[in-house]
Amino acid sequence: MAQVRYAITGSPVTHSLSPLLLGLVLSNLEKFGGDVELHSKNSSMHLVDTRAIEDALGWGYAGHAPNAPEWEYTGAPFGKFRTDALLKKAIEAAMEIEDADPRLSSSFDSDPVSSPTTGNPYLAEAVRRQLPTQCLENEVWINLTSPLKHQLASDAISTIDDSMDLQSVNTLRWDGQGWWCASVDGYGVVALAQHYGVDVKGGAILGIVGGGGAARSTADAWLKEGGRISAVPGRRPLELPYAFESLKPTEAVDFVVDFEKNQTSESSFSQCELRLNPTYGPQPGDLESRFSALLSRPLDGRWMLVAQHLEAWKRLWTPQYADFLPSLELLLTQLVHAENLLAKYA
Repeated sequence: MAQVRYAITGSPVTHSLSPLLLGLVLSNLEKFGGDVELHSKNSSMHLVDTRAIEDALGWGYAGHAPNAPEWEYTGAPFGKFRTDALLKKAIEAAMEIEDADPRLSSSFDSDPVSSPTTGNPYLAEAVRRQLPTQCLENEVWINLTSPLKHQLASDAISTIDDSMDLQSVNTLRWDGQGWWCASVDGYGVVALAQHYGVDVKGGAILGIVGGGGAARSTADAWLKEGGRISAVPGRRPLELPYAFESLKPTEAVDFVVDFEKNQTSESSFSQCELRLNPTYGPQPGDLESRFSALLSRPLDGRWMLVAQHLEAWKRLWTPQYADFLPSLELLLTQLVHAENLLAKYA
């Protein structure tokens, strides 16, 4: 019976919904019984507030964090009784929802994981890169957030992509002997765009603002999937470890991701209706108002959060279970229900 020790690390992390997402995905996988090795009963989730990558890796080795930050969704320290009890209660309530809210569903064929002819492409890629495709008895997974994404650069860590060259590592896995890493922010954006019918492989244009780790990951994934980009500099220019063409901001774009919310982007990409604001925070209101907020424009950062979280499972943590994972719209629906319950106790 395999179990996971998971942490979201960076600073700040008190607003993060990633631990809740991990619990939801584990619970969804458990529905498949013996076909899936992972179980949530003995798995644990943590917040590690740090600005140093050494502390994040140290937690991975030793499992100890210097303090337990207060989680915004419970108003109590993470890992303590109140938060653990409410987290469990929220996941159990969300798992009663077995169908996605139809308002969140896609009317497009948004990248099915496998087909009878192709099989599981994520598993095939994992085998090609010699990534472990069976779960360890004790898995260690980490998500990195700001300011840690650009800090990881080591020959001792194996990567399944160009995340270290991009300085945008946000996902780690310990395989029992060493660390593996990846950057899944960008592929989360690609999956979200496809959910809304954007033909990335057909050369769709992404309007992108910013040059940080998530922006670099997004531009890289978009280009590699066959799309084109139109970049607007933010606090820093968008730089990749290879030459690329950025189209003029005046050209029509199909999707906009603004990592900085500056006024320049508002005028440069004002004609594009499909926009994403990658940030998110606690939402007020009842269940209906929460769903309404997800349907407004720009899209709330929860869309990207859920999409990139699923990519972490597919690409690094459990590529062998890619076919078993919940859909983007189902996981987002369950997340909304879980948050709604937590808000009643916060």
